[in-house]
Amino acid sequence: MAQPQPAELEISKHVPIDDVPALNSYEEEEEVDHAYLAAPKQTRIFRGVLLQMILLGALSFVGPSLADAISGLGGGGLKDPDLANLARALSSTMTCIVTLFGGPLINKIGIKTACVIASFAFFFTGSGYYVNLKYGVQVYLVIARVIVGGSNGFLYVAESTAMLSYPRFQDRGTYISIWSAMRNSGGIIGGAIILATNYKTSGAGAVSAATYLIFLGFEASGPIWAFLLSPTKKTRRPDGTKIPTSKEITWKSELKALALHFRHPRVSFTTTRLQLHAFVANTDSCYLPNFTFLATHFSVRARALASFLGPTGAVCTALLFGRFLDSKRISRKVKIWLGKTLVLVPQLASFIWVGIEWNKYPNKVALDYDLSRSTWAAAYLGQLLMHCSGFCFQVYLYWILATFSNDLKAASRIGGTFRAFECAGQATSFDLVSKYPRALKTFYFNASLIVHATIFMIILAKSVPETPAEVDDMVRGLDQVAEDESVESKQ
Repeated sequence: MAQPQPAELEISKHVPIDDVPALNSYEEEEEVDHAYLAAPKQTRIFRGVLLQMILLGALSFVGPSLADAISGLGGGGLKDPDLANLARALSSTMTCIVTLFGGPLINKIGIKTACVIASFAFFFTGSGYYVNLKYGVQVYLVIARVIVGGSNGFLYVAESTAMLSYPRFQDRGTYISIWSAMRNSGGIIGGAIILATNYKTSGAGAVSAATYLIFLGFEASGPIWAFLLSPTKKTRRPDGTKIPTSKEITWKSELKALALHFRHPRVSFTTTRLQLHAFVANTDSCYLPNFTFLATHFSVRARALASFLGPTGAVCTALLFGRFLDSKRISRKVKIWLGKTLVLVPQLASFIWVGIEWNKYPNKVALDYDLSRSTWAAAYLGQLLMHCSGFCFQVYLYWILATFSNDLKAASRIGGTFRAFECAGQATSFDLVSKYPRALKTFYFNASLIVHATIFMIILAKSVPETPAEVDDMVRGLDQVAEDESVESKQ
């Protein structure tokens, strides 16, 4: 009896190869650019992958990272966190909508253009919180967060595409961790600013208005870093090779390729689970209830110190974890399973820790490291552990996603799809904690989901191929799309 053939093979049998353009073929072979290797050192640095990672990190530094530093205060540093959490929920919703179509957008306009678009909206974050705190204009804060959410969608897909495709496979752990460290450096600087401007405030309430003005200065520098980026076609790896990129296709084909991604078993099965895991373990959403916990149970200066210590610890652990993922002394199979253990065990432990501490303080208090150091430490260290392990999870997840394909356009599609699901989890999480009485219940809900997410992460780890594909393996059969377009154009 004849064996049933996969749909991809059936398509290839019925489509004449000579009549269909190879949409998964490369524009140029992956060959060494000797002109680049012979160029002056400053040119090699300017066009090199390392500088592109640093510049992308700088963009995250002055954009999402400083926004996270404000969120790290608990409720955006406002006395009442409800409005800030609602604004973040709307912002994440807008980001989700943009990233949903991020793959086709990045493939058509390019990584640099997407980053330039995003950079011009960074200043809305600080200005929104400042205007609300200074003048009580809440509408502007909400509108500002919506604008930033939409523009951040461009940056999120652009940076995820670069993370997944720019470095060589054996170096991706290190480069991803460098980007993650740069992204957290904004939190360190922002946390230091917050601590310096609020260290005298031992009671509860809102942070100093001057805090947001300093943030505005950093955010306004975003376009500088974006314009310094090199276009992908001019970017080179350390060995002189170009970034593997498949041929250009039409908008219609891009949308059909995106649809094929959503229908692919790997995405339909694993990305939904990644959203679930992002909801409980991603760096921006795993401790969202803790943001409310900080706002309602810690003094202003204790929250300011937390916004400094969290990113500092995350930078150190992320860099070490990235070096571990690129270690040549450990087999890839061992790194996959050991890395997952190093991420999930601290996550589970921190959830238990924070849950115990939260139940100790059902009502609003203002825990302070100077007034009661041991009590403050016991309440905060669990959240610090969750923060550090959350960023290690981010590095690990990007590293896993990078194992499936080397193609830039494939990276943009999978990166956009993942960030869309991730942002959906964030939006849901912020919405659930927009009212304090529900925050503790949300925490318990997260804790129950992390058990299921752990199971699905094991399934994802088992699906990792031996070597990355050189094409977008999810759109094999897209040649039929090109034939359909060719027929339609002739009619």
